[in-house]
Amino acid sequence: MKKKYTVIGMSCSACSNAVERAVSRVQGVTSASVNLTEKLLVVDGEFSNGDIFSAVKKAGFKAYLYKDNVGVQPESVNSRLIPSIILLVILMYFSMGQMLKLPFPNFLKGEGGAVILVTIQLALATPVLILNRKFFINGFKAVINKAPNMDSLVALGSGASYLYGVFALAMIIYGKTVSNAEIINTYLHSLYLESSAMILTLVTIGKVLEEKAKKRTESATKKLKKLVPNVATVIINGVESEVSVSSLKVGDVVAVKEGNSFPCDGVVIKGEGLVNESSLTGESMPVYKCENSEVKTATTLTSGYLQVRVTATDEDTVLSKIIDYVLNAEASKAPIQRLADKISGIFVPTVTALSILTLIVWLIIGKPFDFCLSRAISVLVISCPCALGLATPVAVTVATGRLASNGVLVKNAEVLEILGLVNVCVMDKTGTVTQGEVKVGGVYGLNEEELKEVSSVESLSSHPLASAVTNYIEPKYEVSNYLSVTGKGVLGTVNGNNYKIGNKSFVCYSEEVFVKAQVALENKKTVLFVEKNGVTLGFIEVFDTLKPTSLQAVKDLKELGVKTVLLSGDNNVVTNLVKNELLIDEYYAEVLPEQKAEVVKEYKKSGVVAFVGDGVNDSPAVAVASVSFAVSTGADVTTESSDVILLNGDLTAVSKAIKVGKKTRRIIKQNLFWAFIYNALGIPLAMGVLYPLGILLNPMIASLAMSLSSLFVVTNALRILK
Repeated sequence: MKKKYTVIGMSCSACSNAVERAVSRVQGVTSASVNLTEKLLVVDGEFSNGDIFSAVKKAGFKAYLYKDNVGVQPESVNSRLIPSIILLVILMYFSMGQMLKLPFPNFLKGEGGAVILVTIQLALATPVLILNRKFFINGFKAVINKAPNMDSLVALGSGASYLYGVFALAMIIYGKTVSNAEIINTYLHSLYLESSAMILTLVTIGKVLEEKAKKRTESATKKLKKLVPNVATVIINGVESEVSVSSLKVGDVVAVKEGNSFPCDGVVIKGEGLVNESSLTGESMPVYKCENSEVKTATTLTSGYLQVRVTATDEDTVLSKIIDYVLNAEASKAPIQRLADKISGIFVPTVTALSILTLIVWLIIGKPFDFCLSRAISVLVISCPCALGLATPVAVTVATGRLASNGVLVKNAEVLEILGLVNVCVMDKTGTVTQGEVKVGGVYGLNEEELKEVSSVESLSSHPLASAVTNYIEPKYEVSNYLSVTGKGVLGTVNGNNYKIGNKSFVCYSEEVFVKAQVALENKKTVLFVEKNGVTLGFIEVFDTLKPTSLQAVKDLKELGVKTVLLSGDNNVVTNLVKNELLIDEYYAEVLPEQKAEVVKEYKKSGVVAFVGDGVNDSPAVAVASVSFAVSTGADVTTESSDVILLNGDLTAVSKAIKVGKKTRRIIKQNLFWAFIYNALGIPLAMGVLYPLGILLNPMIASLAMSLSSLFVVTNALRILK
């Protein structure tokens, strides 16, 4: 059983890794995954909420049930950012005003004003540290919990700068006491109080910019939730009254007026109108609804008036299932992220060790302590586990959100990565490239009574072709000895007559009937041959029309360099005609379900294969494909086992998904490359390896670079939206 939680307090991948490790150790938990971008924890197994809350708390964070997170407001940084900036500006004036030749009070100049000047700087820096104390509280708590994170690095860097400033003030006071001008001047020109405040303020500014960018990556789930109204109009004894949506029950009758969204899933019992379902399916054209039509939560009545009987509320609605699907995808991890996770797990301890090593090495070389400390602090604050942690999840969140808004649901991040590699797309015919609404086009060789007997046998089958027959003429008789032969047809006994209904290989040979059927086949009709008591009487013509978007879908796939293949259990003539009309590269006709799987396996030997299907008979192919698509109108077993669900049944969504997959894969690689190369180049630079060339990185520039690195990966991921 999967449960979802919102985790508060995480700042980088070290935090999310700590939460995952802590929760994974809970008895009964089989898996735990955190999406840092969404602050989302998904846990699978048998466990209690209390155990999860306790584990997260021990890791240094706080967890809430996901459905309760509406009451959990993220911290507003403006309350501390603006005062921090104001104090920092004033602090920078007192620390660098003389050097920049700005107007400066005489009583603060020189050795005589040193104590007062440094005291003022200390008085200005201290409130900045207090305002941003969360870095110290969270950072040192993480160290105590043996899971140091980005806050730990910031706290160490800022704290070391501040403590050295306090030490410098003490030494200046001592120098003043003993009248030693050298001591006063030495420490007056090696203060780091402005650095302690600057580090905290710049990192906070970076976080604000990062959060603003993240808001543009807002999950599709949040957008969908906003579409659900807070109140519903319930009809009781003919009287309309407004109630909270949360109080609706199955069986209630609600009224929905023009311009309003549906508060529940239901069936129309009165009225008619047009409904915009784009929020769920991505299809912009309104759908006509009348009595007995189904309506879904969060769709909008654009015109008309409907009375709807509630069939599902809360977690049982289609909307809730979509949200659940998207959330699971957002919390999952792509295989490419595993390397980043391993590095993140040891990142902060490694950086801390490098900082200490930098301090020691420069001291050994003989450099002044303030120089050595500056190098050590720079190492701490330039290192950025955030960029590593955000590289993949922010891209996954943006990609799943974009696809969901187009009616495409992706199961997990691994599927997104595979989509980017697809070079072969195998498609089922009926219900996938065709409408799946099969109708009878003509009858040859059967009288009305025989048709009724055939319809009675077909009424026991769930196949679309059988439904076409039963819709054409109503079944009338009881059937015995019924048997369905997968991929061939059905047989049964009616009124003492033994019938076989199916394809050419299922009935006895009749040249006259088969020659006559050839005309129907050439007109893209599917033929159901009918055998009665060992003699082939004739056939029933059935036809299915192509979906209007199928041709464009095939063209789009070819533009992406994807080979297209058509599979069908239908006869060779009809399948070949469809293949030619849609410009599909290759086709296979008259294939049984298990043969479909074999075809997919064969293509997998030389490529990454996507399979698109609709129906139980597609399940074997779905199971063996590299990545599988199912239209939401398909059988439940196919939908549940498929990697991608197409809510609107539009085949063009396949090419959209593959295109987004390719772009997401490319951007994840770019983000990871940037995160790795940033730290690989930035840390040695901060350590001072280029000092012989006169190149040094002071802590303030390092903290700015740290903030910008996280902002870069977030804004880069936003390109998926274009």
